[in-house]
Amino acid sequence: MASLEPPVPTSAAYVLETPQDRVDSFEERGILGWNKKHGSWTRWRRAVGLLLLFMTVFLWTVSNFLASTIFADNTYSKPYFVTYLNTAFFIIPLVPILVRKFKHQPEEIEEWRAQCHDKLRHKYSPVRPLLGESPYRKTASGSNDDDALAGSQQLLLGEDNEEEQPSLPQKSSSDQLSIPETARLGLEFCLLWFAANYFVAACLEYTTVASSTILTSTSSVFTLLFGSIFRVEKFTLKKFIAVLASLAGIALISSIDLSGRDNDADHRGDFPEKTTWELAVGDGLAFMSAVMYGLYAVFMKSRIGDESRVNMPLFFGLVGLANVVLLWPGFFILHFTGIETFALPPTPFVTCIILANSLSSLVSDIAWAYAVLLTSPIVVTVGLSMTIPLSLVGQMVLHDQKASVLYWVGAVVVVLSFVFVNEEEKREEEEEEEEERITDEERLDGRA
Repeated sequence: MASLEPPVPTSAAYVLETPQDRVDSFEERGILGWNKKHGSWTRWRRAVGLLLLFMTVFLWTVSNFLASTIFADNTYSKPYFVTYLNTAFFIIPLVPILVRKFKHQPEEIEEWRAQCHDKLRHKYSPVRPLLGESPYRKTASGSNDDDALAGSQQLLLGEDNEEEQPSLPQKSSSDQLSIPETARLGLEFCLLWFAANYFVAACLEYTTVASSTILTSTSSVFTLLFGSIFRVEKFTLKKFIAVLASLAGIALISSIDLSGRDNDADHRGDFPEKTTWELAVGDGLAFMSAVMYGLYAVFMKSRIGDESRVNMPLFFGLVGLANVVLLWPGFFILHFTGIETFALPPTPFVTCIILANSLSSLVSDIAWAYAVLLTSPIVVTVGLSMTIPLSLVGQMVLHDQKASVLYWVGAVVVVLSFVFVNEEEKREEEEEEEEERITDEERLDGRA
């Protein structure tokens, strides 16, 4: 007779359900939906991160050639001035952001001003997470912040996440960095950024763009090293082998530079002649830049964790402001020691090159930072080796330089190491997603 009973209406069935049944049903739908959404969201993040990485590669190569135009022949060899102007350009997007904040969120501006005024009396707790802690925090319900990335698209455009997003859950505003927190973060990173960019600019006075680019790519070694120490990167044997292969290619190229094999009239083209000592100094400065970039990338990932926590144009604007305020005495020190005498650009042509270089630096550095957060530090730093073939082709076209076969072999080895590391990172992400899916399904099966 039970089969003859009319079906229970949907509304009545809902009433007859126990509260626990409803919770289990909602949680099951939520977990399965989150897994599906999280997988596609992760793939989207990686795709956007790689796109920004390739944009960075192109702009950095262009920027290096622009700087080399005035540095290599001593037309205007002022790397400190150019780097200082580059960082000053970061203040440009800061002005409209602060105006908008002052208009819509004046309490943040007031808080920032109060903390600056009381900084000697009040100990301010800096950005979370600290080094060694997980970059993701738990919400009150116990869910990870991975499912609350709604602010990413607005932050990519430098906008505030004020409106509710229909497609993804809204991220708690307490997880997004306020202006005081972002300012503190910018103060921590400003000197690392300036040192990395100063060294890479200074080396262009002594060595070619290709050699500078290739040696700067050794930042992948330091990214893997520092990333393993601060638990930002997972250290694996395959990654280590890829980095060693990258180092082997770089060592091959450096040996050609130092031997002077490609510095004769047949290979040099119209690039100014450099002594072996000058080439060695240039290679050393490029190597120092690689160390700074490795530290910078790992610290950024460790301190920020997720790109939706920080307004990147605001962050770089505050980095630029900190450098402009703190580093102007460097002009006097370098001038009176004779390391870099102060002088304004001598011609409008040089001025245009410097301004174009600064604009390129602004866009590429913001794109680079987002690429680090959307992918991983090791993918980005090894990925920057893609500037190598671009630099080699650029030298052939612009300076009529010819590289030997061994030089090209070294360049190919470095590029292939990037492809290998990127695939290894992708495989690790897929394994983590599969483990999460299996764990969630086991939880649901246990309740059945």
